[in-house]
Amino acid sequence: MSKIDRVKAHVLAELAKEQGEQLRFMANLDLRLVFGYLTAQFILVGWITNQAELAIQLVSAVLLVNGLLFGVIVMLLVRHGRRRHHVSQTSRNIDSALQLYETGIYFEGRIKNPDRQREKNPLFLYWHPIYIFICAVAFTGVSLLIASIYLV
Repeated sequence: MSKIDRVKAHVLAELAKEQGEQLRFMANLDLRLVFGYLTAQFILVGWITNQAELAIQLVSAVLLVNGLLFGVIVMLLVRHGRRRHHVSQTSRNIDSALQLYETGIYFEGRIKNPDRQREKNPLFLYWHPIYIFICAVAFTGVSLLIASIYLV
């Protein structure tokens, strides 16, 4: 491959920095979403277990809202996973443009960057499946607890 000029290299390096910042921001946002959801589940369990008696309609409404909240969290995590995949792909494209995967360009007989994960399904990238699993366990546990106390 031919050498790239200084201006293009500088632009690509700035783009790579922006992509890295975006990945860090999304990772932080995902953690806040998951911990916020888990906090809401703990608060719900604390409140519901302190209630002596609740009307069936209220219990049903709580379960419905809890299910909707879980659905929103899963949707956001899946969307963030897809967006993360796009940002990662952009970073790989920048690396390729900078010739970081070509042997001997920067180091004799070696490549500068090892090849990154090339998973095709964005749902299975990063921590998103684990986050979704944790939220699903919390949702199921809280829902079963509420149902067993008030609906049986």
